[in-house]
Amino acid sequence: MAFPLLLAAAIGCCGVSGVVRSTDGAALRAHVRLTGTQTADTDSDARGSFTLTVPAGPYRVTVSAPGYAATETDVVVHEGEQIDVALDPLGGGRLREIGRVTVDGRLSVPRTTVPAREISRADLDASGFDRVVDALANVPSLTLARPNGGAGTAPVLVALRGPDPSETRITLDGQKLNDTNTGDLDLAVFPTSALSAVDVSEGLGPEDHRGADTIGGEVNLISLRPTATPQHMLRFSAGSFGTTTADVNATGRIARFGYALAGGDAHSDGYVHDYSALLNGTTPVLLGSAVSVSTGLANLTYDLSPRATLRFRTLTVDDRRDESAALTAPADPNHAAPGDPFVGAGAQTRLQNIRATLVGLTLPLGSGTLAATASYSNLGVTLLRDPAASLGLATTPLYDFTLVDRLGTSTLEWTRESGTSTLAVGAEARNESLSSPDQGFSDTLRQHQTAAWLRMSADVAPRVRVGASAVSSHWSTFGTSTDGRLGITVDDGHDGAYRFAAGTGFRAPLLGELAVLPDAALVPDVNCVAPNGNPHEHAEHATEYELGYGKRIAATTVDATLYRTNLRDPIENFYPLGTSCPTDAMGNPISTVVAQSFPINVGNVVYQGGSLRIGHRFGALFASAEYGVNAAYPTSLPNVVSANPTSGSNLTVGEQFDKVPLQVATLGLRYARDDVHGALDFTVKSANNELAQGRFATLDAAVGRRFGRVDLTLAGTNLTSAVSGRFTEIGRGTVYPTPFGSLPQNALVLQPTAFRVILTVR
Repeated sequence: MAFPLLLAAAIGCCGVSGVVRSTDGAALRAHVRLTGTQTADTDSDARGSFTLTVPAGPYRVTVSAPGYAATETDVVVHEGEQIDVALDPLGGGRLREIGRVTVDGRLSVPRTTVPAREISRADLDASGFDRVVDALANVPSLTLARPNGGAGTAPVLVALRGPDPSETRITLDGQKLNDTNTGDLDLAVFPTSALSAVDVSEGLGPEDHRGADTIGGEVNLISLRPTATPQHMLRFSAGSFGTTTADVNATGRIARFGYALAGGDAHSDGYVHDYSALLNGTTPVLLGSAVSVSTGLANLTYDLSPRATLRFRTLTVDDRRDESAALTAPADPNHAAPGDPFVGAGAQTRLQNIRATLVGLTLPLGSGTLAATASYSNLGVTLLRDPAASLGLATTPLYDFTLVDRLGTSTLEWTRESGTSTLAVGAEARNESLSSPDQGFSDTLRQHQTAAWLRMSADVAPRVRVGASAVSSHWSTFGTSTDGRLGITVDDGHDGAYRFAAGTGFRAPLLGELAVLPDAALVPDVNCVAPNGNPHEHAEHATEYELGYGKRIAATTVDATLYRTNLRDPIENFYPLGTSCPTDAMGNPISTVVAQSFPINVGNVVYQGGSLRIGHRFGALFASAEYGVNAAYPTSLPNVVSANPTSGSNLTVGEQFDKVPLQVATLGLRYARDDVHGALDFTVKSANNELAQGRFATLDAAVGRRFGRVDLTLAGTNLTSAVSGRFTEIGRGTVYPTPFGSLPQNALVLQPTAFRVILTVR
């Protein structure tokens, strides 16, 4: 291969070489094509290596292999480039089946028609993040909803481009995990130790291949994968508030057998520990925020042939959390010393267990690849409460329930890759069940869903790529929805690309919303109004438009996106106005049910905004900055509705949904040279944020050094100690304008500055 490179140098040309592998490190025979000043193509050899000779200049690199998702990216060829390509197997579980090219992937111009990003294992480790929400907090379009307060043990829910987490899908390798009771998944303590990456996909894209039952977007957790060569890791950490973690994983291959095994254990005493309080003025209690989490993963593959693979993956996550500090607050924020009067739930322990198992098979079929999966997940929540305590804290809507949620899904998809064209036909069947003794379900609730889809993409002109999809879904609980999406990418010929997408989607009613309880099972609130279900509820429907442009200029990439989502018939709660409890002869209120509230479809809502992203490489330092605007407001709602418990927002026509920041800005720095590495993540959120606080900024940072196989890192979180404190501050949050006047909210708080020392042995 030396002679072509010498000849290229002699005539003013350049050599381009690289290696094509699968994501688990196996070498692939693939077709590599460069299109630019001139066109050149070749096939990689048995070791995955390839070499091409082209004149200097900008090129589009396209790589495809049978049974794997094709990929493309832009490179600028100078004296010669080394390109490493990792292709995902079709049906591998990613949100969007697209390979990755490493020249400096952080500077690649986006080619998907709606925004998507990958938070890699390297990103998670560089920042010292051990929880998924630590990384997600730096995504401007994402709101971390907190229905039970801001303490570290309280649930944290993910909402993309809006206030409602039930409009955002949470998956593990494409396997849906959302709770059919609330539509969300509590990620507060979900660990990163068993993950290789986190994919975040915004909005409705034609590249998506998991159905149309989502509006805000999707967060896909990618499990640890087998590697071509044996690798192992031991990691220990200790830090503030009695925090300790221990993680171990091993990956590799033995002949045709691939394995990825991981286990972890974490514990923290929490910022609040054995804090004495007088609950409701009468009952002494000890408040705490301790948490313990254990994790186990097995991800196994067996290659039946070079193009046929059998896969088995199972994940377990168990946690135990003391929520007493999150659900209890000083009656007067000015008097929060030990022994002072507090109100709220008092003692409550939350036990959550997640089980997710998937079996998959990919094999060649005709001119394409058939991918089949069968998956089962189980989400269990158990709440251990003090029966003598009363729920008096206004920041705790009826969100927490003991429940068991089960979800079984089978998918079948045939995909054909031909050059730069892709055609996929697939179907899915899903069965869900929900039991919840806390909510009085006399029988287990069930629903069944089937879906069929067609996806295709192709280059229709030298610089124009079109993608489209159509999905037909049928649900036993509300009927049928047919949705379509179209996306167009146009290369401007100068290292830039225009993007446009339009599509429709829906959010199905939840099992918990549809269930109607008998009168005897209803529990009244302070106004003697009891929440109930509505069997006549139907799906929300949305139409979305995206427009974007990305351009690379030397070592800088700039990308801008605008979007608008029109949401029809959003699901909110009807609440009877002017209701009050009857009184006895002495004028004392009698706690009884006099009226009911329930979810209904009503009005219209708009989500609109955009983002500007800039990335630049300064040698060993890479900097990225992003500014996002996310406007979300109802355009027509009657005064008799309030937000559903998951989003927990106030509702006012024409006003931004409460607890959704209008503006978010982030700055990220990554440094790596020789054995020294560092990271910094700085995030600023405007008022009206999820904590009901004024504008605030958080700073996370990490710095480390490698000593051979040992890495020592010091990581710090919330180094600004922004909006920190032990307890929710009643009535001290930002004021929200409602139809009945401006109302102060309760201010939620974060844990203050914390440090961890992390020791990793590889």
